[in-house]
Amino acid sequence: MKRLGLYLGVLFLSAAAAALYTTRLGFAPIYLTHDEVNFSLQAASVADTGRDLNGRLLPVYFSEPAFTAGRDPMMIYATALVLQVLPLSESAVRLPTALVGIVNILLVVWLAQLLFRDARLSLAAGVMLALSPGHFIHSRLALSVLYPVPFVIAWLIAMRRVGDPASQRMLFVGGVFLGLGIYGYLASMVMMPVYLLLTALVLAERRQLKLIGWAAAGFAVVLVPVVLWTIAHPERFDDLMRAYRPGDVTGESTLTDAARVMSAGSWRSKLSEWWLYFDPAYLFLSGDSSLTNSTRQAGLFPLAMAVFLPIGVWRLSRTRGFERLLLVGLITAPLAVVLTGVLHLHRYRGMFVLPFGVVVATYGLSVMWASPRRVWRLAATALLLTIPIQFAGFYRDYMGSYRERTSEWYGGNLRAALLEVMRHPPVSGATYVSRGIPYADVYWRFYAQTTLGAPASPELLDPEIAETRSFAAGAKAITAVDEPLAAVLDRTGWRRETVVTEPGGRPAFVVFQKL
Repeated sequence: MKRLGLYLGVLFLSAAAAALYTTRLGFAPIYLTHDEVNFSLQAASVADTGRDLNGRLLPVYFSEPAFTAGRDPMMIYATALVLQVLPLSESAVRLPTALVGIVNILLVVWLAQLLFRDARLSLAAGVMLALSPGHFIHSRLALSVLYPVPFVIAWLIAMRRVGDPASQRMLFVGGVFLGLGIYGYLASMVMMPVYLLLTALVLAERRQLKLIGWAAAGFAVVLVPVVLWTIAHPERFDDLMRAYRPGDVTGESTLTDAARVMSAGSWRSKLSEWWLYFDPAYLFLSGDSSLTNSTRQAGLFPLAMAVFLPIGVWRLSRTRGFERLLLVGLITAPLAVVLTGVLHLHRYRGMFVLPFGVVVATYGLSVMWASPRRVWRLAATALLLTIPIQFAGFYRDYMGSYRERTSEWYGGNLRAALLEVMRHPPVSGATYVSRGIPYADVYWRFYAQTTLGAPASPELLDPEIAETRSFAAGAKAITAVDEPLAAVLDRTGWRRETVVTEPGGRPAFVVFQKL
């Protein structure tokens, strides 16, 4: 009967998560970020031709002119698979990440069931992850930060099932999961070796260190494509250094640059950043400072976890083996972000904290529910009930005013301006887009693939050219509403044909036509 209750609970949780995570993906977030567009164009290219935007056949990493270091492959291939079934659209390119979010929820339920053998606690863990604002937000973006998370949870499941004596097969499988996570997101290059080291420490504590070879073998075997790609493209390391630590890269040599990055700043500063990552305001109250990663009305986790998590830490601080691994996993979760030295800009890259935080909080919930004092049991239940209530308010804001106040963070309503020109192209003359609009050419390529009969890619235009050059009558141009190019076009014989506004009514872009 208990197992039936668990199955029914998982079925209900899956349906509810699907309804929350996979619907209205084109509505909220309000627009695609430029990174989402770049990932999507790579996926569309693979879906159509099997090649990336640079013409490489089924690459391991996806290079492009604006980002030679290469984008993470897992999300691009997953999106390319979806585009075999669905046409290119904002909803279609965000769907794979939403499905990853749902998988994370179900895997956490499985892990919690292995740990607690209690359907209530297992489902509570799933609910805490499903209704964590940070997890929800990043599950609705066509970005890769969440893609390693299911592999971390799968590794934890494998480690829990290793048994005593340790199962060589389970250790190998755990290593495979860690290796696969490398393909999900760049930060995994730091975190997955850390988790392999934690595997070794657990085995050392059990005096079974010789068995680490099985986990290492599983880890190594799936990294063969990465090794071969790195040998074929040795410049990728320098490209990564320039992309993520531009101030520390001189080009003298790979080893010199690596040493400079590792020694940059004091370790005291890095420890301070590590401590700041666990700022309660970020975790439970207001979330990330960037409005693309947070509504600023809720934290990464539900507020109730501010009680459950410390109790869970206290509970696990007195344990050994796998349970201690969970605590160390929580503590080390922001390591990749801290090493970059840009925590204030990229805290969202530390999504490895999500499964560890939820599982440790579930330990805290279990302590309260197991208390002989009725008041603690009632308090735990009351706190748990606040989670869906808080999420309902967060969701209402996310689907409502959040869209309006984040329009500029998502690049503004450039989509409407581009589609206006694509659907009503100039009868004569060419199409122009202001060079001052960030990534306008990239957005054009995306929406051109969604619009039948869209004109060829526009020419980029700046004020100096517009002042001196002659244009054919009927030509069209797109500018931001208050940029210098708009003033130049106003006085050189262009007519404002359409003014594109944001949801709140603020003018954002102008479509001009040459008279």
